Amino acid sequence: MRCVIYLRVSTKEQAEKDLTEDGFSIAAQREACVRRIRDEGWELVDEYVDKGESARSADRPRLRAMLARVAEDGDLEAVVVHKVDRLARNMEDHIAIRALLRRRGVVLVSITENLDETASGRLVEGIHALMAEFYSANLAAEVRKGMGQKAKLGGYPRKAPSAT
Repeated sequence: MRCVIYLRVSTKEQAEKDLTEDGFSIAAQREACVRRIRDEGWELVDEYVDKGESARSADRPRLRAMLARVAEDGDLEAVVVHKVDRLARNMEDHIAIRALLRRRGVVLVSITENLDETASGRLVEGIHALMAEFYSANLAAEVRKGMGQKAKLGGYPRKAPSAT
């Protein structure tokens, strides 16, 4: 099966993490994806990496390039990701991406989630996609709440400006 890998981290700091740090750096995602591809005997034909790009929007350069390839070339059979939330953190984008993949006959393979095209598999995938959207929205609300509380207590809600 001819496949590509899509890798993403949200911040520049995450993009620079090595394998000894917490979280899943680009290198750790790549290693897990390549191992699965090798174990399955598939052919890795390309890799698309968005470093420091939020998944709250599908407007990411390498994701757009990968999706254009899927839409135009027809040379792929699978897209491999570490987790569904690497593709999208909102349901609208997830549905649009999945619709394109399905129309072109491209399978989505998640290293950490068991995805399949059965009714229950699609339900579970939808739950994962909704959980990713919830995580993002909830995190934003918690950050706003914390910044508001800090301001109430007289603190500067962001990093204080330097006194130069």
